[in-house]
Amino acid sequence: MLEIAVRDGRTAEHLKIIRFDDIEKYHCGQFLMAIAVAFRMLQAGIEELCGNEPPQRKDIKVLSGHGGPGFRDAIEYVTRATTHNSLTVDVNYPVAQYDPHRAQSYTFVISIAGRSPVEVSLKDGFLPLEFYDLLEKGRAGTRTESDELRLDFLKASLCKRALAMTQDELLQVKRLV
Repeated sequence: MLEIAVRDGRTAEHLKIIRFDDIEKYHCGQFLMAIAVAFRMLQAGIEELCGNEPPQRKDIKVLSGHGGPGFRDAIEYVTRATTHNSLTVDVNYPVAQYDPHRAQSYTFVISIAGRSPVEVSLKDGFLPLEFYDLLEKGRAGTRTESDELRLDFLKASLCKRALAMTQDELLQVKRLV
């Protein structure tokens, strides 16, 4: 099932079950691929670190190689890392640098107090070159209305695909020492 369990509150008395739909409601709806991939990355990292035992939100730290709003929204909703000042963004992180136009890593390093961190990366080939090219056109201010519609379609399609794929098809999970 696509959900993440975390504990919240002064004594971790509140169990929160977070589903993709919850993040989608929180998010503006413009970066669906990013929130889907980030959700899956967080799910994989937390599961690798904690198994079935929900961690305390305040103990989760995230280094994200991607600073985009969809990734940030998913991280914040699940972990409260921005609120807890435990989110670091490093677009130069040297893993999963797939964008041919700029530095941008599709990797999270997730750590939880007292445990070795885990690196979770999007596998190469999930995002087509067309996706990066359309993003670059947006940064250059040359994206047409037709390009906008195509990018919206790609984001929605990639979102559905990210949620439907198995973790092993979508992500690489690696323990760091």
